Amino acid sequence: MPDKSPVTLHDVVSEAPLGLAPLVPGSPDAVITGAHTSDIHNPAGWLEPNTVLLTTGLRFVNAERDELLAVRLVEDLRKARVAALFFGIGVYFDQVPAMLVAACKQAGFPLYTVAHDVPFHRIENFINQSQASPDAYLQKRALWLSNDLLQSISAENPVHALIVRLAMACRGTAVLYEDSGRIVESSGDGPTHLIWKELRKGNNSSEILVIGQWGVMARPLVLRGDGFVIAVASRNHRVLKDLGDLLLETTQRLLAAVNGIAQFSDSRQRHENTQLLTLLQDGVPVAREFRHWERMRAFRFTPYEPLRAVVAANLAQEPMDTSFSEQLLRRAEASGLGLLLAENGRTPESPPGFHAVVSNSSALDAWLELTDSSVFVGLSEPYSDLARTPEAFREAEAAAGIARRQIQAATRTGSGIYKGIVRLDDVDPATWLLARRQSPQDKDKLNLFVEALQADSELKQTVICYLVNDLDVAKVAGELFVHPNTVRYRLKKVETLVGGSLSSPRIIANLYLAFHDDVVALSQTWNEPGNP
Repeated sequence: MPDKSPVTLHDVVSEAPLGLAPLVPGSPDAVITGAHTSDIHNPAGWLEPNTVLLTTGLRFVNAERDELLAVRLVEDLRKARVAALFFGIGVYFDQVPAMLVAACKQAGFPLYTVAHDVPFHRIENFINQSQASPDAYLQKRALWLSNDLLQSISAENPVHALIVRLAMACRGTAVLYEDSGRIVESSGDGPTHLIWKELRKGNNSSEILVIGQWGVMARPLVLRGDGFVIAVASRNHRVLKDLGDLLLETTQRLLAAVNGIAQFSDSRQRHENTQLLTLLQDGVPVAREFRHWERMRAFRFTPYEPLRAVVAANLAQEPMDTSFSEQLLRRAEASGLGLLLAENGRTPESPPGFHAVVSNSSALDAWLELTDSSVFVGLSEPYSDLARTPEAFREAEAAAGIARRQIQAATRTGSGIYKGIVRLDDVDPATWLLARRQSPQDKDKLNLFVEALQADSELKQTVICYLVNDLDVAKVAGELFVHPNTVRYRLKKVETLVGGSLSSPRIIANLYLAFHDDVVALSQTWNEPGNP
């Protein structure tokens, strides 16, 4: 068994559970071999060298006029080579008598207060049992440190609290890094960037890494599939040698526990989230709206403020990546956006994607930016009557259908990338009517009107461009890089094929409805920033 270093005054004073505070600090390296409690008038003759005297100050009661009492006591303790005087407050005195403080300062004799709620036997046991066996001190300290770190789990921000307590335990700095080097939490004034620079070189073994005056120990860990590194640094290298592995191992286990608690909490919240969303989609009686609004507060909703229903899916008709749903939930939480979200697509009747109810707040636009061009999203008009939620989802489904067709049209015509997000309140009447087509016959009716044009891609392109450019032949010629007369010639052929003049509102209306998705896709492309 390796030899253990003796207990020092610094070791004792640094133990938070002992409740010691300096009035006249002593040498931190002073060796402590024992502790004794005494309130007799001449205790020095009964004490061994390098011990600590604990007193409640009984000898000073009603002795305020004896100015030499404190001087004699300090002188006797100094001659007996007593290491320090620990004064228990809250028994006879609420603070150390001024004459004793003055005498200790004059003689340079260490004086510390003991908190009123700390019994002397705790200090005696800590010091005396540390001498009983080489490992007793470390075992006692390890238990206290573990218990102290364990208290952080009940904090509002357990990870931050844990790192703060870890820094205090190692009497230096503690820091939690992501694999990228970003600091998640840190406490203390250690060189955190220099520490990461060394750790990035692969110096994260259990050995102490020296950076200037700092000793550093680190350990990698994985939480929720992401890599992290926990590091502790101290100018007192012996603290790391004796306790570094214990601190890192305990912290690693507590972080895993915090992570497990968070996952359990997330699981419960997800269940409540899905259950509440399902209730809203099934329909909420007006008489029970307030009750549901109160449940929605937990998900950052403000009662009676506007909401939107959301329906989303991807063109590939494949289930959403679970990490995408997690990203949506985390972004909403970070931005304060009210959100109830549930994935769907577990049955043939329900296409893969998600349904959601969101707050119609300023954070909504940034949240929607998380979707990419392969995802189409439909949003209902704003509403605040929860009883309207089933109707709002029908609106959102119609808007999602519009977004899907517009993405498909943009892809088909090569009109560029179209962000497939449609809010129903931004949709014009023609688009809305087309979205409500109830049968394949409705679609066939429109396709039949332009059947001849579908076979001639040049004429079709010209008509679509003509509709996008407000029936302006010159603009169409410029867009297609042809002569205006060429455009007029093509339009005459179109009139022949559709059986009517392009100056007729009826013909124009029919063409617009038939080519609506292509017209919208091309319009969106030309309206993108950077296009003329």
